[in-house]
Amino acid sequence: MQDTEEDTSPAAATAAAQAALNGGRPADARAHAAAALERYGPDPALCLLLGRAHVVEDEDDHDDEAERVYRQGLEAFPDDLGLLSAYAELCLASDPLDHPGRHARGPVLANRIIELAPDSPQALHVGRHARGEILVLPDAGNPAPAVIAHIQRHDVRAALAAAPDLADAAWLAGEQAVRRPYDRRLAILAETLAALERPGRRLLLAHVRAPLPTLLTVAVLAGALMVGRAAYHLPAWLNLIAFLLFVPGMALRSLERHARARGLARLLTPPDGTELPDSPLPPPPAFSARDLVVNLAVLVIVVCSAASPLLWTPPENTDYPHYTATAPDTLLGAPLLSTPPGGDGADAEPDTVTVIPDDFGPGTFIYVYGTAQQMAASSAEPLAFVFGATGDYHNTATDAVRAYEQGLSRSESTINDVWDAPPGAHGGRLRCAAYATDAEDKGAHTACTWLDRGSYGTIVLNKAGLDRDTAAGIARTTRDAILQEDTSGTTQAAALTPVTR
Repeated sequence: MQDTEEDTSPAAATAAAQAALNGGRPADARAHAAAALERYGPDPALCLLLGRAHVVEDEDDHDDEAERVYRQGLEAFPDDLGLLSAYAELCLASDPLDHPGRHARGPVLANRIIELAPDSPQALHVGRHARGEILVLPDAGNPAPAVIAHIQRHDVRAALAAAPDLADAAWLAGEQAVRRPYDRRLAILAETLAALERPGRRLLLAHVRAPLPTLLTVAVLAGALMVGRAAYHLPAWLNLIAFLLFVPGMALRSLERHARARGLARLLTPPDGTELPDSPLPPPPAFSARDLVVNLAVLVIVVCSAASPLLWTPPENTDYPHYTATAPDTLLGAPLLSTPPGGDGADAEPDTVTVIPDDFGPGTFIYVYGTAQQMAASSAEPLAFVFGATGDYHNTATDAVRAYEQGLSRSESTINDVWDAPPGAHGGRLRCAAYATDAEDKGAHTACTWLDRGSYGTIVLNKAGLDRDTAAGIARTTRDAILQEDTSGTTQAAALTPVTR
């Protein structure tokens, strides 16, 4: 950048700032204009250039600075058409939700320009902007409004089709924009092609040259990924891949938006009374039924794909191990009794707490181990008994393994120790409790409860002297012996109800 001290007059500073802005150096343009304003005082041309050099950055902070500069300039030159026109464009282009006050000032400024110079190019230009007629497409002599982004994409496609490659198209558009500094379409076209020519941007050319087929292809691929993921319960990161397919299109729209802002910032306001020639660019076509159909199809694909997980139940809701229960012949050396003591298990362990199935339907089991001599010598107390059920327990809270322990705490039994143990090959959770039924019992009982996705059960060992590892080991071995995989998948869950006896 040239030293601003060399700008020996407002005119020289204006020329230097304009050259920097046209050369794509808005920071240098701001430095020239700001230094000259500080040195020479208010000047409408310098204020206009300083404001435009802020607007070209297309950032909220710079827009705020541009508005401040325009307002300061209009305080000194309230009827300057250039400042009024630039400020009106800034306000009309602002977001009415983010900047409602600024947006509301746009029509007021436009009316002010029309009052001052109703037939001026600035009045015509800002009036069309205020009415939303940014660009007008001739259609059988009847002008119709079109979206500037639609025209921008058409102009870029036409320029790429007419030139051998992207570099030639960008060079030609730049030359045309310099020769016609008042042509909005040429300014935006030159900025868009220059942006596409930068490193890494050429990957977006497929979206530029064939936007509708590319958008439809991306939507179909993304939809197939999302539907396939839901239907076959594939990993969730496939949804991320589906989203990433849309990133190039979103990047292109961001590039176009910034290019439009830079093109509008470099656009010069024509002098009063200047009759502008028609744009050398051919009029773009209006929106077609094909555009509408493709965009609606993409919307339907995206919405249906996003809703596809609702159509398939994920495996987490149904997948659990299907077991059948088979009683081991012996446990702790004691044989399996054909029926629990008392005939139905009701007297299996007097004055203690147990958990037994509500019914003895498919999937539930209860096994009692002991000898006739042991039963006679131990007041009808078996050496061990096992009860539980097989079925769907994948949604059961893991704290259900505390049910037997909680039942003991509500009885007259005394819990001496509780601990979690390794669950073994079937997984899930295993929790044990050592307890005494009375003062003389002195902890002769141990109960270990397991819970996994397909089974639930408790093993009660009525034997003194078992340490933690031994008791948990017996529980794991017994559990492994009882549970076998059921390939028929017909096991049913049985409700387990805590019962205090």
